Amino acid sequence: MSETYSVVIPAYNAEKTIERCLASVVAQTLVPLEVLVVDDHSLDDTAAAVHRCDGQFASAGINLVYFRLDQNAGPSVARNRAIRVARGSFIAFLDADDLWHKDKLAIVDRFVRTSNASFVCHAYTEEMAFDVTVSYSDYKPEFLSIYRMLLRNPAATPCTVVRKQHALAFDETMRHCEDYDLWLRIAEFSLILRLVGPPLTRLGRPPLTPGGLSSDTGKMRLGEVRVYYNFCRRAWLTRAWLLPGLLTFSLLKHVYSRIRRCSR
Repeated sequence: MSETYSVVIPAYNAEKTIERCLASVVAQTLVPLEVLVVDDHSLDDTAAAVHRCDGQFASAGINLVYFRLDQNAGPSVARNRAIRVARGSFIAFLDADDLWHKDKLAIVDRFVRTSNASFVCHAYTEEMAFDVTVSYSDYKPEFLSIYRMLLRNPAATPCTVVRKQHALAFDETMRHCEDYDLWLRIAEFSLILRLVGPPLTRLGRPPLTPGGLSSDTGKMRLGEVRVYYNFCRRAWLTRAWLLPGLLTFSLLKHVYSRIRRCSR
């Protein structure tokens, strides 16, 4: 059976970037079933920018759905709102200031159909040039164990495609590392596949830079600590012994990043 793809895009004050983002979805060589844009109560004309793309999506045969939240609630709430109504067998995440390579869904789909993975991720770039030619043969599949994932979040959210399932939901109480928390929960019962090869997403804003939630490195580290605690708590009898080491590891990473930042 052919897989179908629902693209989920949370947007907040994205008037200046959302049209380019949506254009990269329309350009996909594998046409998605639908695109769900969830406006997290923007204060600009994000809605108008989205609706300017209606004609392009209608011509491409892609259902473009726009929701607006009644109040600003954060990306987890926005993404969950779309996930609940998505009709595709897979959810492909994208952010309103990011772009996809035109072959992103086609390449991911090839690996989805030749493996049992419920989670596929890949690399990103921050370079402006993003029109290189890529093919299926440029990528090497690499399965990640859950314990390897504890060492590092394997993927930025706009670089992930996840099979829709009952347990697929971000923790709405978390504002930092909520994606990492979900990836680990998925890894407990599904295969995690990373595609080693050229990037398939261009980020509009590098991680941990001003302008996004990830820019507060202290809160990001506390979010990581919460992720580790949640992971151990879900199987406390067999994982409790891991927690002291994970907390120490997180602290050392934080100290190292502070030292590097101060030495620049």
